[in-house]
Amino acid sequence: METVLIVTLGTLCMVLPFWLGARFGLVPLVSPMHLLSYFCAFGFVIKVVVYGFVPEFAFFQRYIDTPGALLTGVVYLASFILLMCLGYLCAVRSDQMRPGIAEARHIAAGIERRGWLFASAFGVAAVTIVLLLDARGLSLLSRDILAQVNADKQIKVNASGVGATLAGIKTFFIVPKCAFVLLLAQGIVLQERRILAQAAILAGLLVLIALMSGDRFELVELLVFGLAVYLILGGRIGVRIGVLALAAVVTLFLLVSYMTVLRGGDRGLWAQMVGSTYFLDINAAVMVTDRVTPAMYLWGESYGWWSFGWIPRAIWVDKPAIDLGVFLKRDVMGVTTGGAFNVTGPGEAFINFGWAGAGVGFILGWLYRKGEVAVLCAHNSLRYGAFLLYPLIFYPFVQATLQSSFSAFVVGAAAQLVLIWAMIVIFVPRYRIRRYGPAMKGVPHHV
Repeated sequence: METVLIVTLGTLCMVLPFWLGARFGLVPLVSPMHLLSYFCAFGFVIKVVVYGFVPEFAFFQRYIDTPGALLTGVVYLASFILLMCLGYLCAVRSDQMRPGIAEARHIAAGIERRGWLFASAFGVAAVTIVLLLDARGLSLLSRDILAQVNADKQIKVNASGVGATLAGIKTFFIVPKCAFVLLLAQGIVLQERRILAQAAILAGLLVLIALMSGDRFELVELLVFGLAVYLILGGRIGVRIGVLALAAVVTLFLLVSYMTVLRGGDRGLWAQMVGSTYFLDINAAVMVTDRVTPAMYLWGESYGWWSFGWIPRAIWVDKPAIDLGVFLKRDVMGVTTGGAFNVTGPGEAFINFGWAGAGVGFILGWLYRKGEVAVLCAHNSLRYGAFLLYPLIFYPFVQATLQSSFSAFVVGAAAQLVLIWAMIVIFVPRYRIRRYGPAMKGVPHHV
């Protein structure tokens, strides 16, 4: 009976945001509520169904044997998700904006200096990869280079079990990502095969970057980048696009499986996925509701760790971790082997405020809608090219606040935003709206 209740709650938390995204989202299939639904499906619903048949797959059972712990975690996670939906819905009632599809297409068609854009992606990627390898003491001629960069997520781990993830260097990978988005957008609008071929080559470069950085979610990002750009520009999902998307998903699965093998995973991708803390994870919710006591509450402290997170670990060797996942693993669960557990957005909120942390879900849902409107509305698309920020910054924000922790995202995103803005200034035409009297419509002027 308990399993039925848990699966029912999980299904509601998956279906409701998907319906909200379909009903109110400004972009089909990849609106914030759609993304919430997908992360809930993989981190909540699929996992609890599997645990009902194979309980030993549950990650939390390695550390927790409290009766009813799973149901307690489910109630908290469900409360957080439902409040996110409510926050999003409350924000919808106050805006009712339309997406600026025509304006986004106009901007994409005018992207300039394609040759320099294409070359800069490869140049910056090459330098960044060399810097990453050098920081790890490797070179392009090192043996088993892919296995080494995928096996060790942190280097130079200090006495507290905190090491460098080289996130500062990896920030520069946003340049080839931005170039891919720009060229793909222009290729879609102009339907020029040469431009689409350049975008495809950059997609291959991004796959290589994912392999060299050892981050499997880079591959998921690439898939979302392509789909989001296509849909933001008014694309429709037909048979041809459906086949291409299916091929991309299969390729993604094979590459992620390969990276899992490189990491030394011997249980297979499926077992590792359901037995981990990835996505909007139920295990994290169970662990925090069972182990976090009022004496451990941070009272919002972790949401301000970004204030010192920008200092490189090369300068401040003993810098505390800004990813709350380290705190969850070491201080809450008492595991001192280094690394971190994905704390998730709900988990971070509970560590800060206990059960009242579910209210953070309402705030996040409200922010999701406001952010969606800000980057996709017609005015900001035309004036700032803001629609480009949806895949490059806004989607990672949604992903981070569902799966990771807030401060870790802010530090990286702030640096990335500077680089993205520089690329928009150099390669993207923008327009200001001038009005000639109250009775006349706005007229765009190039800036």
